[in-house]
Amino acid sequence: MPIEPLQTRTQGRRAIAEALLLLISSPFLLFPTISRIGTLLALLLLLISWIWPLQQRQWLPRTPYNVLWFFWWLFLGIGILVTSDPDLTLPKATGLFLGFAVWRYLSCFIRDKSQFNLALIIFALIGLGFTVVAALSVNWVDKVPIIADALHLLPNQVITLPESHALGTHANELAGTLLIFMFLPLSFLIALWRNSRFRRLTWAVALFALLLTFLLVLTQSRSGWIGAIAGFMTLFAVWSLALPVGKKRLYLRLILVGSVLVVLVGLLLIGPERLRQLTEDPAQQTLIGSLGTVSFRFEVWRWAVMAVGDFPFTGTGLGTFRRVIMRLYPARITPGVDIAHAHNIFLQVALDVGLPGLIVYMALLFMAAAITWQIVRRDSVKLPVTAVPTTIALFSGIVALHVYGLSDAIALGAKPGLLFWFALGLLTAVNQLRLALYD
Repeated sequence: MPIEPLQTRTQGRRAIAEALLLLISSPFLLFPTISRIGTLLALLLLLISWIWPLQQRQWLPRTPYNVLWFFWWLFLGIGILVTSDPDLTLPKATGLFLGFAVWRYLSCFIRDKSQFNLALIIFALIGLGFTVVAALSVNWVDKVPIIADALHLLPNQVITLPESHALGTHANELAGTLLIFMFLPLSFLIALWRNSRFRRLTWAVALFALLLTFLLVLTQSRSGWIGAIAGFMTLFAVWSLALPVGKKRLYLRLILVGSVLVVLVGLLLIGPERLRQLTEDPAQQTLIGSLGTVSFRFEVWRWAVMAVGDFPFTGTGLGTFRRVIMRLYPARITPGVDIAHAHNIFLQVALDVGLPGLIVYMALLFMAAAITWQIVRRDSVKLPVTAVPTTIALFSGIVALHVYGLSDAIALGAKPGLLFWFALGLLTAVNQLRLALYD
């Protein structure tokens, strides 16, 4: 019997077995306090499936991320060990483990067009699932008067999730979740534009993009809106590099230039003095609602920077800053208020895993940018037709998420953060397909 078909069948069986194991383990890793024994068994089974039989295969595929993963788990382990609040650290740690497991699975087993397309569909379905659950559990708040009137027509916190805050999912978290995958339909809309063979599909994709954008508007998350603007600009910019010379590329560049000009004119009309007044007097009302949360963020950032200075190498412990700030620092925050995180993703990562861990995290982001550049500029013709639109959309989502993260955060290990690690896994899978072209 030929060796190649036998290896292919063996690989296929392992892929199915690990997919089932990952599916069964996911609820325990997302909600680890519901059954600690089940969570422990899920962790052990996943680890055993990775290392046995070790002599027959690599524990990790060869990817540009491998060295970074070693240091990431080193500093993450330190952040877990120094924690003073294991009850806060456990769900964050298992969430990150699940994210890594998803990344590893995609990197190991995506080897052709059909597998990649299936993984892409699953990513979109998971994103929709998180969005629907978050929308049904969200605690809508009144920020922008015009939008607030419409929200009164919607049901408020229909369901309550396990391990969630009593007040429900925050609308800002829903906005951050949307940013990770909402650029997929727009990216495919650009790819399908003026293609008569897919006219009905184009309209369906356009409608889906509008629905996701409308939901983002309903969240009233100013951080989410700014992140979305950055994501749209990134999408147009990267697509304008990927497309050949023609009308489509010209139109995208005109849209990009127009968007930049609108943002610049808006900032000039507001002016630095007006911005300073708004931040110093947060009781003022604006067209986008009260800016009362600005002073709150300044207070949290102040003590977050202080905590990073006090614990530069270890951080305060994975997921523990929400209590550490109340114990160690005289923050002017109402007692009993749960700040959740540092309201800045980079500060939060430094608090969770220390400054060395933040450096590794930023290296993961730069690697995603490098992979995107390689895919867009070099081998796009030979890759699956869905690879380039997906790559550009995922990278735009990562940019949007971290611009949003300048004033808010989906903290490390948070449940919606699974989408971020899934996105990194898909980017890695596309890169693996690209490298296979040279074998």
